[in-house]
Amino acid sequence: MNRTTTLFNSMFVFPLLVVSLLIPNSAVCQYSPVTHREPAEEEIPVSEAGILDRTGATYVLINDITSDQNALFLGKDVTLDLNGYTVRYADAGYGQVTNSGFEEGLTGWDVSEAPGAEVMNTADVHVFLGDKLLSLQAGDVVRSSYVYLPVANRSYFAMCGITGRYWQDMKKYPDDEMRISIYVEDEKGNDVVCVTEYGNKTLTSCPVENKSPRLGGGFIYAHLNNLPEGNYRVRVKAETDCLIDEIDIRPAMDVGIGIVGKTLPFGHYDHMHEGWPTGTFFDYTRNASQGTPLEGIPTVQGEGTITIKNGVIECATPGILSWGIQSTAYKARVVIENVHIKSDGISSGTVNLPSAVIRNSRFDAEMPFLIQRHTNLCSVTLGNDNPSEVSFSEFYGGQGNLSVRGENSHVHDNLFRNKQTVTNHYSIMGTGAGSKIYNNRFEPFQGSGIYVSRHTEVFDNVFDIETSPPTCEYGRDLYSTAAIRMGDYHAVPGSPKATVGTRIYNNKINITAKNYPEPKEYTPVVWGIYYSARGGENYVYDNDIVVNNSEPGSKTIAAAFYICGGPEYYGGQFFNNRITTNVPAAWIATSYGDASNTKIYNNTIIPFGSEEFAAFRMGSGNYEAKNIEFRSNSIAGQEFRIDATDRNHSYKVYWRLNVRVYEINGNPVKDKEVVIRDNRQEPVYRGKTNDEGLVSVELPGLEVEGVKRKVSSPYTIAVDDNIKEIELTGNREILMLN
Repeated sequence: MNRTTTLFNSMFVFPLLVVSLLIPNSAVCQYSPVTHREPAEEEIPVSEAGILDRTGATYVLINDITSDQNALFLGKDVTLDLNGYTVRYADAGYGQVTNSGFEEGLTGWDVSEAPGAEVMNTADVHVFLGDKLLSLQAGDVVRSSYVYLPVANRSYFAMCGITGRYWQDMKKYPDDEMRISIYVEDEKGNDVVCVTEYGNKTLTSCPVENKSPRLGGGFIYAHLNNLPEGNYRVRVKAETDCLIDEIDIRPAMDVGIGIVGKTLPFGHYDHMHEGWPTGTFFDYTRNASQGTPLEGIPTVQGEGTITIKNGVIECATPGILSWGIQSTAYKARVVIENVHIKSDGISSGTVNLPSAVIRNSRFDAEMPFLIQRHTNLCSVTLGNDNPSEVSFSEFYGGQGNLSVRGENSHVHDNLFRNKQTVTNHYSIMGTGAGSKIYNNRFEPFQGSGIYVSRHTEVFDNVFDIETSPPTCEYGRDLYSTAAIRMGDYHAVPGSPKATVGTRIYNNKINITAKNYPEPKEYTPVVWGIYYSARGGENYVYDNDIVVNNSEPGSKTIAAAFYICGGPEYYGGQFFNNRITTNVPAAWIATSYGDASNTKIYNNTIIPFGSEEFAAFRMGSGNYEAKNIEFRSNSIAGQEFRIDATDRNHSYKVYWRLNVRVYEINGNPVKDKEVVIRDNRQEPVYRGKTNDEGLVSVELPGLEVEGVKRKVSSPYTIAVDDNIKEIELTGNREILMLN
């Protein structure tokens, strides 16, 4: 049951409302191809893949180079000038399984042991990759066509995508997730068995049996290594009923340019599933337990700077868990300038570094899905506590464009075009405390803008965010995108995980809610600011937000603010924002949770496209709003209303009253006493006018505590014997003659 609380008429009337979407400017700078040059006398020419490790040297490419695995390893304080050429890695004519994604039905597949096998449309049963997937029943076994593996004694992953179940269909996660086993057969039909030494223990890496994805679906794989070249195929057994897709054998853990502090030889599926480090330089490991690289691979220790500039780094084959540039030299700063990196593959990105200075570069990541989405992995991942700076660059694709963990990092003057098909992989997936994000454009192909937490400033950016089509995890549910998300998952004040001290200001945020009629169970949702923090106070102010539900009355949901931090502690301050909208400007206590101690004040809300308009929405199901303050918000040409559920909400509404005292000749009267009483004739204010003859005071209009309501208006204003009564139904200004 809903009740609509009609409160007050705004004093402000706008004769003409023009709604215009903000059009961001073009990128300031980006990657530019350079003309090849001859190396200088002191520079070292490079014509083939290999090791570049002379400390302090400058290496210059004199032609394109290629490698069947990693292309180049750099030593300490090296500069690499790509000189307009291209470095291609994983370039050995690797093949792929025929019809790996079932887009051509069962062509190329042996399903003689799979009576339950049925190719289905992803749109009909479960969103995943492409238009088709394969449904199996428990006990079904399918075999792929053979694929030729041209390079011996290297790592491959025999992989199988699996959608997982929708969370609402599971009773005891993860025990009731879909489960499969992956086997590999050689060209004689014999099972391949690989026993592999990893950084923590020796495991059977192929086959992997009775494995499940984490929530949200993903990829299960068997790690192949130390095999001769030849023909191999994948055999998948369904341990439960399941939906599978994109089965292949891919080259794994390759790098275009590597910088090695140590190797991280954790390549088993269980390592990824259990949160161990991702496999890094696995095939270049001499001692797995110590992470020691092969003889001859340079080891970079201590502080220093490595520079890579002026060219292209490109993945030649769709892989898995591979990178354009990767470093485990944790104290070395990497500078990337005027470089274009193109990556391709599952959980495969462009840059994976501890910290970096990146400028004037472009990053194209074709990353259709992740091994599992619960990892902080995106196209460019900068992963330790040292500050980074990322500027004047372009980011396309990826499951998230950029992650910057270093404190006091700066991200500015970039274009972000995320292509997010998994949950919680934002264009910028968080920054370290004290960081600043500014002067960027966010225009996702699909997905969200920024996830921020502690002491971060986000300002002077432009966001253009739309609802997302159905996703693998939420294809039959409610799924939201947002320009900016602040969340701390119920952290308490003082906790290191608490979101606190973040400021969001001076941004231009365009929100468009588009409907997706099918499937009927899917609800597309989009927010300007998604606020689910409670561990500290945060501030959202001076932003210009446009919210447009393109199909009013459809199942789409949108708002400028979506506030659901929890039933206690902090709830955020939202003030001085300008919101143009055809839906409620804020939803407080939402379908995601309660809200408490939120302050919403001095905002200008400009409705359009609807005669009846509730400025705010409050409550969802059993979730409640507690101790919410609405102060001096202006609703242009509309009544101020809250569309509230019938729960035990508590909130207060205040309005600003300006009293100007003038002499009859029009001069302001200074130091004149003004007395204001409420409708019970209780004095609520006594004070004197300032030099301009003004008294400005904020007064309560309505106080609600569950079913109890207190209205204090009309107010009586007295200046000597001059007394006026006013119904305070919005921000008001009155003149009093003395």
